[in-house]
Amino acid sequence: MIDTFEKAAIAAGREILAARAAGARVSIKSDSTPVTQADRAAEAIILARLTEQFPDVPVVAEEMAEDGKCPNSTQASYFLVDALDGTGDFIAGRNEFTVNVALIRDLKPVAGVVYAPALGRIWSGAGLKAHVGEVTAEGEIRNRREIRTRALPKTPVALVSLSHREPETQAWLDKLPAHETAHIGSSLKFCLVAEGKADVYPRLVCLHQWDIAAGDAVLRAAGGVTLGLDGNPLEYGVDNSDFGCGRFVCWGQHPDAAAAR
Repeated sequence: MIDTFEKAAIAAGREILAARAAGARVSIKSDSTPVTQADRAAEAIILARLTEQFPDVPVVAEEMAEDGKCPNSTQASYFLVDALDGTGDFIAGRNEFTVNVALIRDLKPVAGVVYAPALGRIWSGAGLKAHVGEVTAEGEIRNRREIRTRALPKTPVALVSLSHREPETQAWLDKLPAHETAHIGSSLKFCLVAEGKADVYPRLVCLHQWDIAAGDAVLRAAGGVTLGLDGNPLEYGVDNSDFGCGRFVCWGQHPDAAAAR
């Protein structure tokens, strides 16, 4: 399954980069967020590959939802797809946008791939193993290595959105003991925590589940955790929902474990 995710993400990334080179055509969706032809073309590539390999597994994807084609309830297992996360960064000419594919099983993200086409890096996670690799111009993955989160350092690094400045998130950070802050776009924030390059990522404004599922899968496989504000692991796939997700905080190490040190 991870192999399918990676190949689909890399093919989608190739389409995204081609669209950027040709000049992205931007329109505005019903929720007032931007979308480009790259979003839709990349999603079509991923959906075709997932349907071919796993025809019995339902798929929930961002543009499908916009078109009213997503199920309003899910089975025990389903795929979550965001074919172009960070559309605003993509439109602005920045490189911090990603392709995201995840498997949800029993309300948890159990496998996922995050690919950053403009950076040539790909992250994957399943079970208790997470990896990062480099993607060549020919679409081959090289120099793959296992990654793990790190123990919380004396001065942790907190990640916040590059494009969004939410007062709620800043208020949460203001209560965090001495720390450094870095601004990163898209689902790359999950991946940097998974690699042990950062320690915490709070997001106190609601997103959709497809925005975070793949990155969350990588993070959990690397030893991290994504918690709701109630302190419980974030759950996915609530029936009869719009696939929104609650406010959350990602940690490289569970805060209870850090407190016990």
